[in-house]
This record gives sequence, C-alpha cells and structure tokens, in this order.
Amino acid sequence: MFGREENVVKNKKQVGKALGRVASGLFVVTAKCEDKEDAVLASWVNQCSFDPPAVTIALGTLRAARLLVEGAGAFIVNVLPKDDTALLKHFSRPPEDIFKGVKTRKGLEGIRILSDAVSYLECEVVQSMQSGDHVLYVGEIVGGKTLKGGDPYIHVRDNGFNY
Repeated sequence: MFGREENVVKNKKQVGKALGRVASGLFVVTAKCEDKEDAVLASWVNQCSFDPPAVTIALGTLRAARLLVEGAGAFIVNVLPKDDTALLKHFSRPPEDIFKGVKTRKGLEGIRILSDAVSYLECEVVQSMQSGDHVLYVGEIVGGKTLKGGDPYIHVRDNGFNY
C-alpha cells in the first residue's frame, strides 16, 4: 500500500505497551438488516467530522454485526456508562438472544437503542475501508440523544495488540 512493502513492527512488546495507552471509550454498536439484528462491544469509535457530524467505527472482519451494518447501511453507537457496568458485562459475554434482559427501544431503521446507555448516535454509513483485520466505517450522524447522561466509560489496555 502506498508503494511500501509490508511493515514489520520492531520492538513489538514495547510498541504493544505504548499502543495500549491510547485511551478509548467503550460502546455497544447495534445493527439490523431485514429480520436479523446484532450488537457488538466496541472500543474503536471516534468522532471524525464536525460538519457534517460523523464518527468512525472499526469492526472485526469476522463479526456478524459487520455484515448487518453493510447490508442496512446504518448503525447505532450506544455510549456505555462509567459507573454502571451491567451493559458492559452483558455484551462482553452475550447470551444467544443478545438483547434478552436489556431494555431497548427502536431507532433508525429499526435498530435497537440501549435505554441504559449514557447516550446514542444514529448513523448512516457513507464510507468504508478494509484496515488489516478490521473494517473501518464512517457514519454520518443523523440523530442521537443523551439518555442517562453521566460520564462515559474510558478504557486503556495493557497491550495494544489485543482487546
């Protein structure tokens, strides 16, 4: 890419520690296409534009939610709260019926909004690209609201080469 050969990371252990210090939030990205719906715990979500307002999300290539995002061309970012880990625990090891026991309501394209989230952003996909083992989506924000309010969950990792 860009006329360069594939990079090999030098000092991988040290780079992993440094990369892990890049702070991110914790979010649940919800998606629905036709009669299928899914949700995935995500930490790679960032604002990328003021006008129009937009965010990027990165989803692993093997995630089922990724195919729903692509099929519907839309997703919702639910911001997890710092002081209530119930949603974090639920979506880190979700049951087969992923929304069982979670209060939700319908948003854009019938995609679920988590009622106990700090806030949510309804997004329409305007661009995507492959980035290693993830796909990066740019979502233009078409709706959103503060729900419970409060501080979002901020996350740093010990090693930037895994979750």
